[in-house]
Formats: sequence, structure tokens, C-alpha cells
Amino acid sequence: MRKNLMFVGVFAITLMLAACGSGVRKEFSEKYSATEVEQANQVMNYYTTSLALLKNLVVEKDVNSVLGYMEQGGNAPMLTTVVSPVFSQKDSALAVNPGTYFNEETQRNLKQNFMQLFQARKQFYTGFNQYLSFLKVKDKTAADKLLPVNYRLNVEMAEYKENILDILSPFTEGAQKILLNDNPMKEQILAMNRMSVTMQSILRQCMRKPAPDMARLDMKIMKLVIQLDIAKRLPMVKGHPQEMKTFRDFLANAEAFIKEVQHIKARGSYTADEMAALGEYGLSLN
Repeated sequence: MRKNLMFVGVFAITLMLAACGSGVRKEFSEKYSATEVEQANQVMNYYTTSLALLKNLVVEKDVNSVLGYMEQGGNAPMLTTVVSPVFSQKDSALAVNPGTYFNEETQRNLKQNFMQLFQARKQFYTGFNQYLSFLKVKDKTAADKLLPVNYRLNVEMAEYKENILDILSPFTEGAQKILLNDNPMKEQILAMNRMSVTMQSILRQCMRKPAPDMARLDMKIMKLVIQLDIAKRLPMVKGHPQEMKTFRDFLANAEAFIKEVQHIKARGSYTADEMAALGEYGLSLN
């Protein structure tokens, strides 16, 4: 199933290009001004830039590797000083200065969450390097005190990342509706985008150390179940057999994804292989 889901992150774009290139216009489309279209493009540019930045700011696999090393209490081969992943300064400048295509409250919330994420990230990697320093001088007592601190920072980073994506969600969906206005596959593409975002959130929750927030995980799974049910009820789009087949394949993979996550969750634990597989899902979905 993992291989089947590897295309999720780029699927909507592929389908959109295929449908747009057909020359078929939607029978009933809204009227949008040039200003509205330009604003929608700006929102999507900010969203795309933010996704790229978040991918490098918080690499869940790397963060979990750091925490996994700390959990061994020094009973592992010594690591060198760890440098946090590099990210684009240009992208970070844009992220903390969202434009007027967002209202003032949204601009303020985005800036606040990004700034807090930068701070928590810096503290996390600084803490790990301190941990390595304590191990080097064999001060295990001081080193052990840093693991719960980094657990807390990991949860904080995940929360800030989730907050940013939740804040952006209604704006990006509104922008996509405008930009996909004449696309006959508009509703199918929007449905896939919603589900992809929810799947990413589930994966990040499953990978979270020291443990997932089970109440939130249950909520996200239920949200995906509802989204899948709604998507299944969308009418067939005539004249686009290949796009509709790909859409149905996406829904089948999403359903298999739900079953796999529920199966793992029911056991109450994740094996190393399953965690690695979930990590690969997360990387493919970012």
C-alpha cells in the first residue's frame, strides 16, 4: 500500500493539468474579477512557499532520529554535533510577512506561529547539542534532564506547524475554487486536496514522539472518513474517463490508508518498520 500512496502529494496537480489541457470548460462557472484571480494566485504562492519552508524547518524523520538517540541514554555510538537542516531565508522572510491578501488577524497569527516555530526549532537542536556535550564529559544526570525538554519542544513544533496549516486551509481552498473555476474536475480536485491535507496531519500525528495525541488522531481519522464519503458521492464527470479513473484510484488508496492507520492504532503500538513506512508516507505527502 505504501507504494500506492507515493503519488498522493503530486496527484492533484497532475490531474488538474490533465483536465485543464482538455479544452473543456465547466458548464456552470462563477465570474471572478482580475483582482480576485490575482489575490488567489498570491494566496497559493504563499501557501506553496510555506509548505516548502515547513518541510525543511521540521523534518519529522530527523527529529525522531534525534529523540531516538536521546532515548538510548548514551548507549549508542557517539554522534558529532548536530546542525539543524538548512532552509531558505527568502522563504522564511515571506512566511513571517504575509501580504494583504490575508486579513490582519490572519497575518498576525501566521507571523506569530512561524516565529514560535523558529524559536522552538532552535531550542530543540541547541538542546540536543548540549545533550551530546554532557555525554562527552560523562554527565549523564544532566543529559537525561534534556530528553523531556526536547519531547516538549517536539510537541510544540508539531503544534505550530499544524496551526499554520489550519490557518491557511480555508484561504487556500477559497483560492483553489477561483483558480479551478473553469475546470470540469474542480470538485474532485478540491476533494483530493482536502483529503491529502488530512492524511498529512494523520501521518504527522502518528510519528509524534513521545506519543500521538490519541483524541486528535481519532478526530482526524473521522474527518478523513467523512471527506472520503463525500468524495465518493461526487457525480461522474463526462468526457474525462482517465481523470475519473485516477480519481477513483485515489479514493481506493485513501480508504486503504484509513484501514491501515486504524489497524495500527487498534494495537496501540507501532513497530519500527511501520514507523519507517509512515515516515515515508509523510515525506511523500509533504
